[in-house]
Amino acid sequence: MNLIKLQSNKEGRPLFGQQTSRITLFLFFTYVILCVFVSVFPYEIHDSDSSAYSSIARKLAYQPINTWCAPDWGGHGYNYGLFREHPPGALWITALFIRIGVPESSAAFCANFLYIFLSLYFIYLLTSYFGGPLLGWGAVFAYAFTPIFLQYLIRANHEHPLNLAVIAGIYGLVRSEESWKYKVIFVVSLIFAFFVKGIFAFILTILALVYWIVFLRNRRTLLFIVLANLFALGIMFLFELWYRQVTAGIGFWVNYINLQSGRGVVTGFNPLRKIYNLIWYLGRAIWFPAPWVFFIFYGAYKWRKEKVSLLKDKLFKLSVISAGCIIFWFSLFDRKADRYIFPAYSFLVLAGVWVLLRLKPKLMRFLEKRKNMLPVYLSAVLIIFTLLRILFHIRFYRFINLWPG
Repeated sequence: MNLIKLQSNKEGRPLFGQQTSRITLFLFFTYVILCVFVSVFPYEIHDSDSSAYSSIARKLAYQPINTWCAPDWGGHGYNYGLFREHPPGALWITALFIRIGVPESSAAFCANFLYIFLSLYFIYLLTSYFGGPLLGWGAVFAYAFTPIFLQYLIRANHEHPLNLAVIAGIYGLVRSEESWKYKVIFVVSLIFAFFVKGIFAFILTILALVYWIVFLRNRRTLLFIVLANLFALGIMFLFELWYRQVTAGIGFWVNYINLQSGRGVVTGFNPLRKIYNLIWYLGRAIWFPAPWVFFIFYGAYKWRKEKVSLLKDKLFKLSVISAGCIIFWFSLFDRKADRYIFPAYSFLVLAGVWVLLRLKPKLMRFLEKRKNMLPVYLSAVLIIFTLLRILFHIRFYRFINLWPG
């Protein structure tokens, strides 16, 4: 079988050398263009979550910043009182955008674009660290050409910020032995995840521990993971004190956990229900990262014939195990949604692209010949996809749901 060995980029060499700053500026202008699109062209929010978060953030923007810990429903969806569905981290970014002059109607979308661009950046960093810059670019383009990316390109949900936290956190952990800056990336990602998704941020903790068990097993990294989580919990405790001060003694975390527990575990522990959830999520894991996820199965077939293990590669092993852990974790809860396992889709894309480029060396050479134009192509893809998403939004709000659950 014709294979190509992917070279790692563990020294952190930039693909474009001195052009890196120019490319960053170029992609920044692309980001601005996308923000202009959602500000100029009419785009009505259809999904209830995006509508709620956008509405609450708009009201939050005109409140004193020292009260931003306790946003209010403000009558959205006939809901009143304190908003305790999630911590307010994602709302803060949207509110800040409004404060600096971004139109209210598009501020949440601009925040979402920011999470997407940063996620693409850390996807590139993570994959290029293990397989070189060309694999990094391949992963970025592959992720952009997936159903889940297109469906959530213009939303105001929490899935893109959580995906960013998980990918960036894993990248920081992988390189945590090299420098304190990577430790900071992991800690900041963990705190950000808690402020966005609350208790569901523990998925990053779980992935960190699994990474340690599978790849490291040294005391120093384990101690770092434990201390990072204790530090993050300490920040959450300070947030609780802030919340109680603003709300005259009303607590956040107890009410939030009770709310999420009541919704997430409705029928008690029913093994058959959990198995059904697992199968349901596996179906999503095949569709939303398509077509790249299919190369995992194709690669397994090819390598089985050659009697070579896929799991010998660290990136592939990390990606598949991480996706599996995320799917299993959310299968334990009774509530299901495509978006809950959002980071799993990213990891499956990484695994699939790694297999594809190993099996098809011509694709790597194709990228090599066009490496100087890859940022331009990425910019064009994002601009075209955004315009098409706006154009077909009303008719194609979401993909056909063949298995509603």
